[in-house]
Formats: sequence, structure tokens, C-alpha cells
Amino acid sequence: MKSLKTNNFGSVRQPDSFEELLELIINCQLDECGFRTRMWRGQGNIDWLVHSSAYRRILPTNESSMVRYELGLLENATHKGYRILDGRELCDLELLARLQHHGAATRLVDTSRNALVALWFCCISQPRKTGAFIGVHTHHLGGFEGTPDTRPYKEIVNELEEYDYPFTWEPPAVTGRIAAQHSQFLYSSVKDTPYGSLVLPIEEDATWIIAITHELKSSSIEILREAFDIRQLTLFPDLDGFCQTNSYNYSQYHNERW
Repeated sequence: MKSLKTNNFGSVRQPDSFEELLELIINCQLDECGFRTRMWRGQGNIDWLVHSSAYRRILPTNESSMVRYELGLLENATHKGYRILDGRELCDLELLARLQHHGAATRLVDTSRNALVALWFCCISQPRKTGAFIGVHTHHLGGFEGTPDTRPYKEIVNELEEYDYPFTWEPPAVTGRIAAQHSQFLYSSVKDTPYGSLVLPIEEDATWIIAITHELKSSSIEILREAFDIRQLTLFPDLDGFCQTNSYNYSQYHNERW
């Protein structure tokens, strides 16, 4: 497989085709683990470091400013009534997840348990740029999928400084798009690392950065849409998503696959 020298991530893999990329995904286990489960993230431009949206919003950012910001965000959202969903009070992480998926900036970094979903996000953004398709092996993450975390926000973040790897958390399906996107979040304390402010593991093969050229983006989008039904309409199965895919930005027949 070809390699590409990048400014931020050094030399990274660069597959030539969707088939070559798929083979790489299938064979991405670590030898000592024996399983291939990774959390996947797609970024449209390989020149971007891995930062949370909150980090980009409140620059300059450190851990103390992040905590102040998110506590204020939680307080304001609670005051507006967004903590209550379908008659149930959301815990702090659930509320942050709900806010994140409606566009608010939080420390939570979106990933997906489904590699092809993450690939779609990589390909749809910055279509003329080479993107970064990122896979973090779960052997190097704290946390699990399918496990609730109802602890208060302060209790969660107070322990982060002790660890040199991120934690992962699967939100409940508090929105339809969380379920459709196989959403899983990564989060850590705010630190200056080679990959960005998110503390990603640096052990060999723990974090994969794969270059997706603009040519591969174009062919992958077509395959994902036609063969796997992965597209904007299915990944955003709510009123906002439906209206967006039927806006003036798209042709009249954009949502028809044949």
C-alpha cells in the first residue's frame, strides 16, 4: 500500500481503492488482542489535528477553561429545558451528547462504531482535499460500549488528568441520528499531543491515520450510497435531516438511488 508523508501525522497509509481500504479495515486487529474493533472518525482534511468542537470554540483552551465552559453549557441547557427528554431527566453526559448532535460545541469527539459511517463523514467534507480516516483500537481506550455513565460531570472530568489515553462512551439513542450513526464518543483532558488536544494513544498501530484522497472520496461516496445505503438521508433520520436533504442545496432527485 502507498504511504503519504503528512505535516501532522508523519507517514500514513494511502489506499488506492475502496477495496484496498476495506481490506485494511478488515485486517486492523492488534496481534496481542485478536480482535479488530476500533472507534472510527472521518475528518475531511488531513491537515486538521484532532480537536473537539469546544476546543476550537473557546481558544485558547486548557482543561480548566474547558470545565468552566461545559459547566456553563450544561447549566444554560438545563435552564432551557433540554435536560428533559420524553419525560426523563438526562444525566450530564447524555445532555452533552444531545447538545453535540444538535450542533453545540462540547469536548466530546464524534466517532462511530461503524467504519463505513465514519468513512462517509470523511468523504462528504472537503471533497477536493485529502481526508483523514482515523481508527483507534479499543484495547487502548478506557470505557466500553453499551454501558451507562450517570456520574456527575465534575466526577467524570476530575479523573481524566491521570490518564494518557482517551475514554469512550456510547450514548443512548436520545436522538435518531445517534442510533443511525452508530455514535460513540471519545473524550480526554485537554492536552498538547502530536495528534491534537485529544489524547490519542501513540503505541504502534493503536491509532491509525489513513489518507483518503479526493479521488477515493468520490468513488467511496458512490459505493457507500448505492451498495450500503449510507447517505445523508439515512444518517440524519429526523426532521432537520429530511429538510436539509430537500433544500435548495441539492437537486430534486438527490435522495433517489435509482
